[in-house]
Amino acid sequence: MRGGLERARLRSDFTHFAERLDGDGPLGVAVSGGGDSVALLYALAEWNQKNVKRRPLEVFCVDHGLNPLSPQWTQSVADHAARVGAGFTALHWQGDKPASGLSAAARLARHALLAQAARQKSTSVLCLAHTADDIAEAAVMRRQGSNVGAPQVWSPSPVWPEGRGVFLYRPLLDIRRETLRDYLREIGASWIDDPSNDNPASLRARTRSLLREQEVPIEARENITPPDMTGLLHADNLAALGMIAFRADVFYALPPELALKRLSAAAVCAGGGDKLPKRARLEHLYACLPDGKVLTLCGARLQQQENCITISRETGDIGRQTSPFLDLEPGVEAVWDGRFALVAAQAMRILPSQGVRVDLDAADRKALNALPAALRGSLPVSEKDHQKKLLMHGAPANTSLTPATYNKTRVTCLVTPRFYAAMGQITRESHIDSDSWPVVCNGV
Repeated sequence: MRGGLERARLRSDFTHFAERLDGDGPLGVAVSGGGDSVALLYALAEWNQKNVKRRPLEVFCVDHGLNPLSPQWTQSVADHAARVGAGFTALHWQGDKPASGLSAAARLARHALLAQAARQKSTSVLCLAHTADDIAEAAVMRRQGSNVGAPQVWSPSPVWPEGRGVFLYRPLLDIRRETLRDYLREIGASWIDDPSNDNPASLRARTRSLLREQEVPIEARENITPPDMTGLLHADNLAALGMIAFRADVFYALPPELALKRLSAAAVCAGGGDKLPKRARLEHLYACLPDGKVLTLCGARLQQQENCITISRETGDIGRQTSPFLDLEPGVEAVWDGRFALVAAQAMRILPSQGVRVDLDAADRKALNALPAALRGSLPVSEKDHQKKLLMHGAPANTSLTPATYNKTRVTCLVTPRFYAAMGQITRESHIDSDSWPVVCNGV
């Protein structure tokens, strides 16, 4: 009887899937073979079966190469995928593994592999099987000094630029782990218990054991309404060229914690990186902004002038962490400096505009000179057959974020769409396509 009740409990959650999953393309599911992810796969398959327009399901399984039984686990996932009629892709974490920080390294590698595979399958949403138990475990671990974050129902992929345009959906955060296992027993599906989950050397394993017999609070379902960002961005900002501009009066009216979050995200996105700033550095910069001096954070240049705070790429930082050059292959999208996605019809090299202005033609030099000085050295330039051409996505009179084409090279600025995604403005699948982000974000 209990199994039937638990299955009914899960089915009542199916109605919530459509709140986020309102697209019609392939839907990705990360499945390890454990009970949580196997249950998610069958739940999604059951929901999908009832849809008027059924969607292709794509199952991704990451073999970390850390357990001799992992090939068998991967095969079990392939069998589950076949049972529900889903596509299946096995992914492998290759190379040497770190002696310390293995868990964090495995997580980053896993997310990078999943994001790359999702993009290859034209999948913009990847479903993950975190539960109410995971939220409770994370809270206990943070109280013991861990910096583990709380899983969110909906969030952008944490890896960049591999995860661009890929969102993570965790629909089971209000479901207990044991409920999922009762559901699997009811439908006759097997799962694997990873022995590492019981290793007392692991903080998460110890926490899981501690909470196993305890009542876990079920958090309210996240509101799908995006956070209010009304009036924060200048209407005439140069977003299409990678600059984010805040209205200072609106920014300083925000609660300090929220202002710091906005500032941190803007700096990371404008800088093209993937590492958040240290708290002390962020607070110091926040306090110094009103002085009007040029400040730097996470590879970004920040400055307040009157009622405008501009955040753009720090030109001198380009090439400091990675090569400033990018060799494009014909027809293959690649990301330059973490900020611009480019697809070229012919092979060419991309380099920063800083230091090559003298090699540009008169029209390109004029276009650069019309821009704020902070932007002139941070834009992509193509080089082919010893000729250099500015790939300026947008201009002072044209701030459209839609992709543009220059010399048969498609250029998409990722900075502002990435910022909006980080700030929770992209709340459902139909908003993810990069060409539609500006429509969603207009008026915010």
